[in-house]
Amino acid sequence: MKVLQTIRSRKYLQRILLSFMLVVATLAVASLFVNSNARGKVLSLQNEADRKLLTQINYNIENMNGIVKDLAVSLYNDEELLALKSGADYRQSILKIERLNHTVASSPYLHAAIFYNGAQHRFFSSLNHEINNSLLYDSLKDYMASRADLPKLQLIPLDLDGEDEGIDVFAIFIYDGETLGSINDNVLILTVKPGWMLDNMKALNQVAEREKDVLFITDSDGEVLISTDGLLPAGLDIKADLLPRITSSATPLNSFNETYGDRKYKVTYLSKALNNWQIVSMQDYDVVLGSVRQMKWTEIAVTLSVVLLAILLSVFFALRLYKPVGQLLTLVPQDVHGAPQAKDELSLIAANVTEMISKLKGLELERASQSNIAKLYQLRSLIGSSQSIDEQAFLQIREQHGINIAYPSPLRLALVQIDNLQGLAAEPGLPMESLLYFAIANIGQEQLRREGSCEAADMKSGHLVFIAGSGEGTLAKLEERFRELQQTIFDYYHITFTVTLSEVFTDYRFITRHYNLAMRHSNYRMIFGKGAVLEPEMLRENERNESLRIPQELERQLTEGLKGGDLAETEQTIRKWRELLGSFSYENMFSAVLHLAVTLSNTLGEMNNRNVNPVSVNLQAVNRRILEKETLDEIEAVLLEVVREVAEQRRSGREDKNRLLAETVKEIIDKHYADPDLNVQRIADMLKMNSVYLGQVFKAQEGTTVVDQINAARLAYAKEYLEQKDLTVTEIMEKVGFGNESYFYRLFKRRYGTTPKEYRLKSAIDRSK
Repeated sequence: MKVLQTIRSRKYLQRILLSFMLVVATLAVASLFVNSNARGKVLSLQNEADRKLLTQINYNIENMNGIVKDLAVSLYNDEELLALKSGADYRQSILKIERLNHTVASSPYLHAAIFYNGAQHRFFSSLNHEINNSLLYDSLKDYMASRADLPKLQLIPLDLDGEDEGIDVFAIFIYDGETLGSINDNVLILTVKPGWMLDNMKALNQVAEREKDVLFITDSDGEVLISTDGLLPAGLDIKADLLPRITSSATPLNSFNETYGDRKYKVTYLSKALNNWQIVSMQDYDVVLGSVRQMKWTEIAVTLSVVLLAILLSVFFALRLYKPVGQLLTLVPQDVHGAPQAKDELSLIAANVTEMISKLKGLELERASQSNIAKLYQLRSLIGSSQSIDEQAFLQIREQHGINIAYPSPLRLALVQIDNLQGLAAEPGLPMESLLYFAIANIGQEQLRREGSCEAADMKSGHLVFIAGSGEGTLAKLEERFRELQQTIFDYYHITFTVTLSEVFTDYRFITRHYNLAMRHSNYRMIFGKGAVLEPEMLRENERNESLRIPQELERQLTEGLKGGDLAETEQTIRKWRELLGSFSYENMFSAVLHLAVTLSNTLGEMNNRNVNPVSVNLQAVNRRILEKETLDEIEAVLLEVVREVAEQRRSGREDKNRLLAETVKEIIDKHYADPDLNVQRIADMLKMNSVYLGQVFKAQEGTTVVDQINAARLAYAKEYLEQKDLTVTEIMEKVGFGNESYFYRLFKRRYGTTPKEYRLKSAIDRSK
């Protein structure tokens, strides 16, 4: 309830929450949109897969049919088989049967090869066809006698035993004349194994991971010729239910949905296939969309979980983001109801900050017109020349101007410097330097005076000095108090400052000595970074270090790394330099920075003088940026940025050169592919380059070797010649630059999946369709 009340009363918090909620709502809507499109996409992909499957089956059957037809024509016209075809000598015919056995054994499709010899009125068949010869001959004789218009060179399904248990074989008949008997009674019958078609369909179904689908082939009358192991739906009448929809469609390859009983099926068909057959696939519709439904429920569960988590995270992060605003809001006056007086919290805070700045300016003017000017003058004098003020005068000044410095008491001095003053001055709307130091002095004195005495003086030299007095235990924890002050000032003004603390001393006369020492120690902000609180113990090792220069080995590594383009080595060297300078005394550290800037500039200048493609780096701007930085971390970042820019410019130049080299190699291959002596060394000699380097560059750019590119170009031209030119395979092989026939055949089959001769034959068949 407390959280809800807080949200209800905070308009700016409501805006943050609303922004998060809009993002959550957008994600939820996007999730619903993706799910709604998933069904259509899955069906589209499934339709495409079904069409490819049926088209592949039809292509395999037509390919088999073409091969068997060519084989039938070849056998029927083979002069060595005249004794089987029309010879009158029975013994000569028997001797030729071995030729039929060899032909059937060498074909993956044939079941048997049978000649009917009209002169002898006999059948001569290849052996081992697993069907009784008498049954086979009688069935063929009955079929030929019953058909006056016996189809020629066409796959005909035959049920040899007449028991209506399915197709036993597919037969192709070839004879002389327009009809059987018009010239003679000689017939060649080639029978094809129906199991080959069935195995082919099952294999394609298995590859597509659809073993449970029903896949079958029917003739034009709707009789099922071949069917896979899948079960047809109960009560399905193919002739009455499927064929009318298939034959009435104007699209030979399409799909539709059909419902039988309580099941819905997706039917995909290819009509007008070989011999006007239909190839039909039936799939359970629930199986097709099973993944979509599963994804839908999964996505709903995930979406609800994500939305709930996002809402909780939105509230959590909104409250965390709002926390600084809420803390500031507690410092702002509110009305009796506890609600902000302005339209939102930020407006109220801004108004109060503006009012506070105005009051601070008023106080500054007021203090300038009153005795505080004299007090500040006395403080500055004490800090600048405490050793010249005797004890009597010190006590009198302290009493007269109300200077809050305990005496006798342990004292400690703190020097405060605002970080990045130049950057603050460049930003509009920020207070002036003196106003910031005034705010730090007032807030700091208020906090430190809770535990002892404290005075602060703006020295008008870019720093503020605190003099704190208390017990030694309290002064030893002065770092913690200044950490708190840093956080408070940052929360109000979004600025940071560095604090340099002195040793604890007991005599006010030592104030000037510790002030001068603190001035020197404050320069170590360059090592410890902005916002640091520098204790004397932290700086003793640096003060004792008498090192003056960076080792020559480190300079050499930086120079060689830049010249050699080794970005990793150069970055590592710069980081070593940064680590080494962190142990120098201030004077030596500043000299080393200047020396390194000169070394970097000289190295880049030398690289540009010797390089055909110089890097475009403004050396004067680099030096200026280095000298403007206040810490070693910032200087290191500048140096890393410069060397990365140099490395990127040099890398881009090398990539353009390698790309040009790869394109040139491809142009040479395209022009000289027919040269049998063309190889990597020959191309390297043309370009006056090292062959190993050329091969490495080409492989890196193209992802393939030069030899593979040469072979690919030659094979592409060889394929084009096979399709368009009336040349022998050997002539084509020599024309495209191959000298070894077996090597050419192996490469061609590996690339195109078939031999050159088979490719030419298939191409010719495709063009004749």
